[in-house]
Amino acid sequence: MADHPAHPDRSRKLRDWMLVGLQALLFLAVALTALLTAESLHPMLLWAGLVLILAGSGLLVWAGVDLGSALTPLPTSNGQGLVAKGAFRYVRHPIYVGVLIACMGVAVGSGSLWTYLTTAVTYVFFEFKTRYEEASLVGTYAGYAEYAGRTGKFVPGVQKLRA
Repeated sequence: MADHPAHPDRSRKLRDWMLVGLQALLFLAVALTALLTAESLHPMLLWAGLVLILAGSGLLVWAGVDLGSALTPLPTSNGQGLVAKGAFRYVRHPIYVGVLIACMGVAVGSGSLWTYLTTAVTYVFFEFKTRYEEASLVGTYAGYAEYAGRTGKFVPGVQKLRA
C-alpha cells in the first residue's frame, strides 16, 4: 500500500477549524474569567463595560452584513469576493475589532485582571490568525495586497500590509 500525503485542502480545512475552535475557547475564557473573578465595581464601570460590549457587537454585526455571502467562520476565503466597503473601508478585520472591543467591555465591566489578560491573549491570537488569513487572501484575490496596503489591520491607518 502506497503512502499518500495528506490532501492539502483537507489539511487546510482542519487547520482552519482548529483556529475557529481555539478562538471559541478564548471567548469562553474571557466570559468565565469575568464570571468567576469579577470584582465589586462602581456602577459607572459596569455601564462603561456595557457600552463597549454593545459597540463591539454593533461593529461585528455591521461587518457581518457587509460581508454578505463572503461571511465564513473560517480564516480562509470561501471565494465569494473581496469586500472593501462599509466597515472594511476603515479596517481589514472589523469583526475581530468588534470582538476585541466587546471583550474589553467584559473586562471593564467585571474588573477582573484575569479577564483583561485573556482579552490580551485574544488580541495576540488575532494578530497571528490574521497573518494566516491574509496569506490566503493575497493568494486568492489579486486586489487584496493593494487594499491591505492602504487599509489598517485593526485601527484605521495602522498596520498596513507592506509588499
